[in-house]
Order: sequence, then C-alpha cells, then structure tokens
Amino acid sequence: MKEKESALSFPFIFDHFRKLINENNQALEIIADMGAKMSGEFVFDRNYISSSTAEVAESVYRMIYHLDCMVPGKFHSLFSVYNRIRAELDSELEGNLVIPEGEYVIGYEHIDDTLATLVGGKNANLGVLGGLLGVRIPDGFAVTSHCFDQLLRKGECGIKIRSLLHQWEEGRETAEVSRELVRLVRGLSLPKPIHKSITKAVASVVSRSLRKKDMRFVVRSSAIGEDSEHSFAGQYESILNVLPEDVPDAYLRVLSSLYAPQAMEYRRQKNILESEAVMAVGVQEMVHARVSGVVYSLNAFEPDKDQLLVASTFGLGAGLVGGKQRADQFHVSRKPPYEILGMDIVHKKKIVKKKQEGDGVINSRLNPRLRDRPSLGVEELREVVNIAMRLEKYFRHPQDIEFALDERKNPVILQSRSLNIGQNVPKLICDFSRVDDNYPILFDGVGDIVQEGVGMGVVHNVRSEEELNLTPQGAILVTHFSSPNFARVLKRVNGVITDIGSQIGHLSTIAREFRVPMIINTQRATKVLKSGMEITLDAQEHKIYEGLMPELCYYEFAEDPFEQTYEFRLLRRLLKKISPLKLVDPAAATFRAEACRTLHDLLRFVHEKSVEVLVDRNFANDIFLKEHARRLQLTIPLDLTVIDFALCRTKRLPSRLQLHEIKSVPLKALARGMCAEGLWEREPVEVDMKSFMSSMTKTFATNVSDPRFVGQNLAVTSGDYMNVSLRLGYHFSMIDSICSGKEIDNYVYFRFFGGVTDPKRRSRRGRMIQQILMANDFMVSSKGDLVVGRLKGASSKAIREKIFILGALVSYTRQLDVKLVDEYMISNYVSQFTTLMQRYRKVGLEKEDG
Repeated sequence: MKEKESALSFPFIFDHFRKLINENNQALEIIADMGAKMSGEFVFDRNYISSSTAEVAESVYRMIYHLDCMVPGKFHSLFSVYNRIRAELDSELEGNLVIPEGEYVIGYEHIDDTLATLVGGKNANLGVLGGLLGVRIPDGFAVTSHCFDQLLRKGECGIKIRSLLHQWEEGRETAEVSRELVRLVRGLSLPKPIHKSITKAVASVVSRSLRKKDMRFVVRSSAIGEDSEHSFAGQYESILNVLPEDVPDAYLRVLSSLYAPQAMEYRRQKNILESEAVMAVGVQEMVHARVSGVVYSLNAFEPDKDQLLVASTFGLGAGLVGGKQRADQFHVSRKPPYEILGMDIVHKKKIVKKKQEGDGVINSRLNPRLRDRPSLGVEELREVVNIAMRLEKYFRHPQDIEFALDERKNPVILQSRSLNIGQNVPKLICDFSRVDDNYPILFDGVGDIVQEGVGMGVVHNVRSEEELNLTPQGAILVTHFSSPNFARVLKRVNGVITDIGSQIGHLSTIAREFRVPMIINTQRATKVLKSGMEITLDAQEHKIYEGLMPELCYYEFAEDPFEQTYEFRLLRRLLKKISPLKLVDPAAATFRAEACRTLHDLLRFVHEKSVEVLVDRNFANDIFLKEHARRLQLTIPLDLTVIDFALCRTKRLPSRLQLHEIKSVPLKALARGMCAEGLWEREPVEVDMKSFMSSMTKTFATNVSDPRFVGQNLAVTSGDYMNVSLRLGYHFSMIDSICSGKEIDNYVYFRFFGGVTDPKRRSRRGRMIQQILMANDFMVSSKGDLVVGRLKGASSKAIREKIFILGALVSYTRQLDVKLVDEYMISNYVSQFTTLMQRYRKVGLEKEDG
C-alpha cells in the first residue's frame, strides 16, 4: 500500500483533494437547505425531497471516490457503509419506514434520542431524562421496533396484516378489521429468542429492585413518533401492575393496541400511512406512588398568564389524565422561586391502588384525614416544577409530564411529551415592545442568523476542549469559531454565538437540526460576552440583550398543518439518516469508517482523512516535486526547500527563490511570522549533558518519525495551500493549511514535537505552546511534548493572521525548552510572546497585504 501511495504524484493527489473539498461544500449546502425546510416556513414536495436526497448522497459518494484515489484501498470500507445508508434512504423514499437492526431489548440506561426509531418516542424521551439530564425515572427497558419487525412485518403474519389493512383502506369497516388484527396479534407465540430476551431483561430489573417479593411492572406503548411528532395520547394501551412472569403476554396485548379502532382512525385523520405505524414497547418497574400527577409546563388553558399547571392526587394516577379522578390543582409561576399563585384543593374520597392479585388497579377509600389535605406540599411542588422547567428547556417546547412521588417522596418522571395547545389558540410570540433600560442591547443586527429562535442563559465562553466538556445545561455557548467538536454539547445549550463561522458548516447544520438559536460572524462576541454573564439571544429580531428576559418570551404553539403532512414526516426521517453528526472528535478511538451512521458522519470522516493524507504524506520522495525544488531566501538562517506547485510550469526558475516570488498566500504569512524581528534566537544556548542524552534516547512517535520529519525542511505549496515540515534542532513542526476566499474551505493544522532537554522541560514547552494556541482560537490536544492545534472555517484574513502567529511561535520557541527550568516560567514566556505579537502581528500582516 505504501508503494502505491508513494507512486502517486502530488499534482494527482492535490487535484483529487480539491475536487473532494468542492463536493464537501456542495453536500453541506444541500444539507443546510434541507434542514432549513424543517423550520415550517417553507412548503416542499416529494420531488424536492427525492432530488435533494439524491444530490447530497451523490456528493458524499464522490468524496469517498476522491479519497480512494488519494490513498487507494485504505478506506475502501467506506463504500459499503455508504451503500447501507443509501439503501435505507432509498427504502424510505419508496414509502417503507426503515427499522434499524438492533437488539430485541435495550435497557433505559443505554437509550438516548439517537435510538428513537428503534425504541419509540416515549422510551427515547425517558432515556434522555435518566441518562443525560439525571432525572429519576422508573427502572426498565424497551422492547424494540426490531421485535415488531420480526413479528408483524415478516413472514406469514406480515402478509395477513398487510392484506387486512389493504381491505380497510379499500373501505371495509374499521371495527371489523380491527377485531381481526387484534385477535391475530394476541394469538401469536413469541419466538424463543424474543421471549428469552424479554424474560432475561425482566429478571435483571427484578434483581436491582428493593421490592423483589412484591415486584410489579407497567407495560406501555412507545410507537414510532409517539410523544414526539404526534402525541397519540390515550390511543394505545398501557397495562399496570403486571407480574414479572406475565410481561411477555402483556407485551403482545400492548402491541395489539396498535390496531385498536381509535388508533387506526387517529392515524387516518393525521394522514399517517400504515407503513409508518411501528411500535416499540416500554417495560418499567411500577412505582409505588404516594402521589401521582400531571404537569403542564405552561398552562394550556390560559397560556398568556405565564404559569405552570399541576394536577395531583394521592395514590396511582391511572384515572387522572382521563378525568376519572378528582385532583388538586396548583397554579405556579414559571419564574424562580416558583411562587404558588393559586390552588384548588378538592375533596378526595377515593384512592387508586394496585390489585393484590392479577394486573390492573382498583379504587379504594382514602383515609379520611387526607381527603381535604393538599396532595403536594410546597417543597414537593417546587421540586416537581423545577424538573418540569428543566425538561422544557431541554426539549425546547412546553411539556406535558406525568410524575409520581415514590414512598420516600422522591419525584419520578413517568413520561414527558410536547404539549399541544391546538390551532384555536393564537400564536404566542416574544413581545419586545416591552424592553426597557433594564435590558441593554449588546449586539444589534451584528453577524448572520443560522437558526431563528430565542434563548436565555449564562454565557459559557469556550476556548478549549476542557472548557467545552464543562458546558453547563442551559448555557449560551460563545466561541470564536464553529468547530464540529461543539456538536456534542449542542443539545445542552440554549443558544450559540460565534465570532466567525459558516452558515453551511457542520455546527450550523446541527444547530438547525436541534433548532438551537444561533448567530455567527459577530467578530467580537468572545471579547464582549464573558463567562458568567446572563444574556438573552434573540435570533429572530437579530439582537443580543444583557440580562434574562423570561417575561417577554413565549412559544409558537399553534401546530402548522403542513407539519402533519407525509412529506414533512418523510423529510424528518430522511434527515435523521443525513444530518446528525456523531463523529466529532478525530482523536477518539470511535472515529472510524465503520462508526459512520449518517451521510454527515461520512462527510466529516472523509474530509478529515483527506486532510490527514496531505498532512502525513512524505512529499520529500515525490519525483515530480524534486524536479521543481528551490531554496527560499529568508532573513533568518533557515534552510527551507520550497516546491511551489503554482511555479512548476515556470521555465528557468533560479536556484534560490525570493519571498515575493512565492505564489502561496499561507507560506508568505508563515515566513513573515518566522522572520519577525527579535524572535529568532541567534545565540547558542547551553544544554546540560543529562538533558541532551535524554533527548537522544527518546523514542519518536510513529506519526512524526518518517523521513520528512528527520530530513530537510520542506514546503509544498500552491496559491492557497501550504504543507510545511520543519526540523529546528531537535524539535519538529508541521503546518498544513488552505487559505482561500471560501471560509468553509479554510483550515490550519499545526503539530509540534520534540526538543533537546529532559521530558519535564519539553513538556513545559508543550504546555506553553498549548496555552498560546488556545489564546489564539485553536482547538488543541496535547500529550507530553506533542501538541496538535486545529482551526477551521475562518476568513482568509483570519487564517493569515493565525499562520503568522504560528511562524512567530516556531521561531520564538526554537530553543525555549532549555530555559524552562521552572513551572512559573511558562506564564512569563506566554505573556512575553503575547506582548510581542501585539507589537509585531499587525505590522507583519500590513506588510503582507501591501
């Protein structure tokens, strides 16, 4: 393989790289456009969906092809990953809801929202509550849609069901068809693998329970789209108080409720195709509820009052949501500390309890002492309300939440779904006419809106991976540039603001996917918005205010009829296979071709690997480039060989090139940084023998020990491209960059390694370089004296500035490890370098621009 790679010339590889970059940009533009359609402001048809899906898929395929041309066979598995994703997209376009392969059962501790198609909306929501938000939920598991697929869509049973549904669609009575379908499903015998998986999962939950002898389960529906795209409230069956050994039979009963008459008619009214009707099931330990209740995080009956509505009663809440149980009602302010604004305490005669034998519940007489007492105390109520507001912030929509207080009075969330107020209520919007001097405007019309919306929270200004990992729930993320790495915290934040960025970049695509308000290209947000500040980001009116403005903002509740169409649901499902990005960290062990689940994952992986090909290629052995190698005349004693691709066709090039003759924009910026006055230490520095011997016996890492790093200083360039490898003494630097007029193409990759001293001093210099890079907006990873910095998506001017700084840094740190004898000296040299840059950087860039 190495021989094949080395046989490929630089012009060949670079040509495919540039074509790959063009396809990358085209794919991101299409994904951004498709994501924008989900805002509900655009009407589109099946032709748009089909053509856009095909275009983005073909661009990704061509990217894989170009990468394969650059490194033949190295990433050939990408083609099979692509074919799998493309087959799923094509199947969806043909009208078949694609059920992913997976386990028969998945525990709630392993569920997040990425598994919604496998576990259903209700289970996915619970998995998010328990895992990501740390909210207490019942112990349990999901019986997946993969089970449904095996039972009801395959074989003879699937044929019978499709035949009966066809008869119904042709006009046969709903009640008749429903009876036959329910009888068919309830009469099934579970295949041994499915039955074994369910009973094993039940036993696992029982083993963890504190009530093993009195253990009961709730078995409830979690259909695809339930509690997410549509509520399906009351349409499907939930079975309470199920004995462990009866769970498999209860599973079939819940499954059969998919074909209950009311459920079939609901789907018909909502224009949901029967091919879209797929059910997963949730199996949960039954909470021994002291109190049960429902929270509307915004009062659905009087939304303009900005209140929560809580209804609760003693015991189980089986009849509460159906209006069969009398319940206390509490009106609570939505603003901390959640003042109780009113309450209606009813006379409660009955309490719902579980049956001692068999499944189901019974009504019993309530203790007379409790009949006129509030079912929730003040602190209990506030705790429930606080959880409700957290869930509303996370899901970005008012929530309809079912909860219980267990025997220890701990709130347990049983389910949470979007609250649908209905079309008869006028849209509620943010009323900014009420803004006064209490909320100064920090930015007005600055930058570009990526995703509309309003977000409030505490600023979290991120400059490093460590700071990113500490992003708090509900923060406003502020950063210099929009790195794809930020995707992993996007659902945690209420908004995003950047200094620079692209509207079709990775992070912008994900912001639209999650509908996170986002403004980019403010140029100075990181300087104005400091961590800890409270702000309101209004990405509708294009303003950013100081302070939180919750009293001004409501939600647009009225359901858009277009969002109920098949086309809208189809695009939503397709985008789940196109736009989510899980491969965000190139350094992670999971950053592999086989881990790609979406077209965006493929796009990200291929782009990153194509850059690595240029970064790691041994250009020194390229025959074509050897013929065009020239020495670059610099004002510092650096022997640098340049192969400028833009000059390769020029006849009679001199043996030495002057800097003004170079066509490469990034190389000019780097050379000016290295040659900035006062940075290159010309006097020799004393090295003690112990440190010298330590450096001599050091084993080089494999990624920096090829001939390119231990031979000549080499720059391979074109007009907007540069790959420079430098050996200065016993340390090695590599800079790879594109600096063009297209921000989305632009990037800088910097790698630094080595030194002549002992590991402690080399490590100190590594930490110093890391601090300087972070202060200049690079995303940095380091290990000992190996430091890697990345920056993407900046303007040409910003890229030139960063490369100038890298050049200065290379010269400045050339012998600095010898001088770093103490830890405190790190900050001294960082400050000194920062001061030098303030003096030299602007001058250097002005000379370049001139």
